[in-house]
Amino acid sequence: MLLVTTVLFGACTVEQELVLKSEYSGLWILEGRPMSFSGDILEDLAILGSYDSLDTFYDSAISETIANLEARGDIEDFEVVRVGKYAWMANVEFNDIRSLLGDAALGGIVDISQEGDLHILKLSFDRARAAEFENLFPILKEPAFSLFNPAASEGFSEEEYITKILGFALGEKNLPELRRSMVALSLTVPGTVVEVEGGTELSENSVRFEAPLTRLLVPEKELVWVLRWKRRLGE
Repeated sequence: MLLVTTVLFGACTVEQELVLKSEYSGLWILEGRPMSFSGDILEDLAILGSYDSLDTFYDSAISETIANLEARGDIEDFEVVRVGKYAWMANVEFNDIRSLLGDAALGGIVDISQEGDLHILKLSFDRARAAEFENLFPILKEPAFSLFNPAASEGFSEEEYITKILGFALGEKNLPELRRSMVALSLTVPGTVVEVEGGTELSENSVRFEAPLTRLLVPEKELVWVLRWKRRLGE
């Protein structure tokens, strides 16, 4: 989704809650909170992107996101709203997580398999999938937003990109906060968690995954999150 991707890489730390239901349908809740220094930078990027102001950019991004969601047959219902000058939230009810985030077999990030009554969900992000991101979200190809395009960081290590590119563009004084910025995903499944890789178990049916924002901006190494669970009787 245009708004989610742009703000994810451009302004905020992102909290996500993903609730899976039967047949891998569910609810995706996202909330973007701005970093303290991001306001002026977003204003500049919006103007460089030929928008009159950041408000104009946000309004355009939300309208386009809503139009894209309305056109998708795999989305049951959704809401995308601004909750502050730089903050936003979205709720998306979906039919299948593989359709929502992309099936790994087709270059997406979601792989689901089953071994008897054991369900296995694997989320993967790497350089190849970053290139697919660029095709899915063309705004990342625009010069004004290329700084936040994972596909554009090829050839750099994460540390090099932070210090040489982000430090120059965003200001070295802002790098400590940028390094602390995280993308988090809390995931609830219709069953009992058996094993989690790359995350932390929160309860018998929920886990939490986290990754530094810069880890996604520079996917030089594959990021993998895996969850295994068993369905409870009647679910």
